Amino acid sequence: MSLTNTKRKALSISAAVAAIGLLAGCGSASAPAAPAADAGPVTIDVWGWDAESTQHVVDAFNASHDKIKVNYVLQASNTATQTNFRNVMESKKDIPCWIPGIAPISTVLVNGWAQDITKYIEPIKDTYSKGAQAAAQVDGKYYGFPAGPSATFMMANKAVYEKYGLAVPKTWEDFVTTGKELKTHGVTVINLAGEDPSTLLQMSQQAGANWFAIDGDKWKVNLQDDATMKAVDIIQKLVDNDLVAHQTYKDRPALYSYFDSGQLATVPLAWWSMTGYQTNFKASLGQWQAVDVPQFKDAKQFVSSGFADPGFVPVGCEHPAAAVEYINWTSSSKDAIEAGRNKKTGSVGVPTNLADVSAYTADVVPDKIFGAQPAAEVGAVISKAQNAAVGKFERGPNYDAWFPELQDQWGKAMAKQITLKQAMANVQAFIAKDLDSKGIKYEVSK
Repeated sequence: MSLTNTKRKALSISAAVAAIGLLAGCGSASAPAAPAADAGPVTIDVWGWDAESTQHVVDAFNASHDKIKVNYVLQASNTATQTNFRNVMESKKDIPCWIPGIAPISTVLVNGWAQDITKYIEPIKDTYSKGAQAAAQVDGKYYGFPAGPSATFMMANKAVYEKYGLAVPKTWEDFVTTGKELKTHGVTVINLAGEDPSTLLQMSQQAGANWFAIDGDKWKVNLQDDATMKAVDIIQKLVDNDLVAHQTYKDRPALYSYFDSGQLATVPLAWWSMTGYQTNFKASLGQWQAVDVPQFKDAKQFVSSGFADPGFVPVGCEHPAAAVEYINWTSSSKDAIEAGRNKKTGSVGVPTNLADVSAYTADVVPDKIFGAQPAAEVGAVISKAQNAAVGKFERGPNYDAWFPELQDQWGKAMAKQITLKQAMANVQAFIAKDLDSKGIKYEVSK
């Protein structure tokens, strides 16, 4: 989530927490209003940029609650939300009580925007998945509402695998071996676009990497830990042996055409992207099969990747309890989820933050792309991935600065100008220099 073109206060994480504590003493963060049920009728503004479903959810909430009235303030876009929110926080006027995820939660906290809502989340947290809980916390406290990632699973072109007598790989190590076999038939095992390092982040998260961590009053930075190097090693083998395609996401027609051509065996994806593939595939419709994302051979339990930027209750909102009550209802109530059904398509999205999404996943499966594989079976693959999503992947206080550098270094690695290990060292050095320039305390882990 880019926050470029903005000027951010370079606070250390402890300073950010301290700043929030000081603001709370004036009646905001640490001294929130009493729970809505005891405080009487209140009206809160919530922001969002969804113009299709959210107003219906708000209407349903207002119809079923008499102590909280919600006013939905529609924003033009995610980017407009960021700009307008920054303006109201600077003016300290008309501060809303809910902002959807616009940045990593640590960035939100460093900017002094988010209230500590731990006391409201603790009683309801078990409604939400462990990954969603983890994504909303900084240093053990909830500064965001549990936010479920759209977890990664795979779709494999079954016709391709069957044609060449190959099994769909279940481990990343076998993924390389299978890729070598496919190469002899002119087929690539996966696409790694030169501008998109998301596979690296996802595999690093899956391996257990923590690129950033909070240690007292400083950040610990480590992009070269053993877990990251496990992911780097697999990707480097794929690249060195020319087992991957490098189709860019900037040319969608060409991308879909290649995916549809039978020259690509496997595609990592999240549930929301299935319909797009069905719409744009022709030749391979019905040939794909939903499968689990590969695991590392030494994995002790099944895990999938995925991280989310949680929504939060801004500092200055006088009714945080009401805000949490509203969001909890919209996230977990069947009435709310039904109210959010898209009026045009009739579809309901997967409520990814819930601890159990199995009741919703089969309904989002398109009817043609997976051929004979039943929707319930595809849904089970999605549910398994959602339930096993790691959720937390700390991206530090300067994500908007270092991510473009990672994109640049990743591109060079994909072009074989440098190794991916060298790229990670270069990005880590960039992060250190950037944190120095902003006066943010950190330590590079050995």
